[in-house]
Amino acid sequence: MKRFSEFILEARVSQAATKAHKLGLTGDGHGYWIDKQQKRVARTYKGQLEFISGKKKNNLDLSSGDRDDWDRQWSSLEDYLSWTKTYLELAYGQLKPNGSLYLCISWQNSPHIHLLLEECNFFIQNRITWKRDKGRGSQKNWKSMHEDIFFCTKHPSDYTFNVDDVKIKKKVLAPYKTETGENKDWWIDQDGQKVRLTYPGNLWDDFCVPYWSMHEVKSYAKTKKTPHNTLQKHNTQKPKDLVKRCILASSNRGDLVVDYFSGSGTTAIASRELDRNSVVFDINKTCIDILETRIKSEITAH
Repeated sequence: MKRFSEFILEARVSQAATKAHKLGLTGDGHGYWIDKQQKRVARTYKGQLEFISGKKKNNLDLSSGDRDDWDRQWSSLEDYLSWTKTYLELAYGQLKPNGSLYLCISWQNSPHIHLLLEECNFFIQNRITWKRDKGRGSQKNWKSMHEDIFFCTKHPSDYTFNVDDVKIKKKVLAPYKTETGENKDWWIDQDGQKVRLTYPGNLWDDFCVPYWSMHEVKSYAKTKKTPHNTLQKHNTQKPKDLVKRCILASSNRGDLVVDYFSGSGTTAIASRELDRNSVVFDINKTCIDILETRIKSEITAH
């Protein structure tokens, strides 16, 4: 198994990209970097990307596990929105004419992000609701149990969407037969259930695995079941299968996937497993350590 890493360079990296802090590069074009000058690196890929994934900025020290100030990285809402607009404008310039962008955000900021996406000339094709099992309850409010994922494109109708690759297996309540007595678009699965494939919707409730139970977390983080690990859990890690669904729908094998905010490295791992190239950035050395550990635990096993 070839070594995989956080930053897939291909043959298109110009001298400007070397302004980033290089952590490593392998002979097959796979490398991992910490981005120091995202604007300059971003311009290297102008109009070349099929798929971009976006999450929030992460410049905290994750090594201690103290993340109480996670959402207090910006001095004001205006500061946060200004920074967000900067990377959305860069993303728009980087995307190919038929490229797509997925942006996962807390519901509290969704109204602002919606407006910014339109201001940056993206076409919002959908807003997906992801039901997640994470977060604490409240004595004076409803427990927050979902996040929004914006699916956006650069062109209103010319973009990749592999619907057959992301259809959902669903239990059949009314198993119809054809005139000849054959099953009509359904079959009996290995569990004896009558099922069929249905078109995917924008309510995703099948990735609701408790955060601390995900294999991708235990592959690197110190938990009760993995006391030998030394790294702390990344507290905004997304399920790998969720990321894979986005990648499967909006890219093809060999396409280039970009994640501006790698975090725990899920986009890079998922891209590798789906035979996509990827470029991911992070300014935090601990995130690179997490990714390297996950490579050994997940990619090698895959």
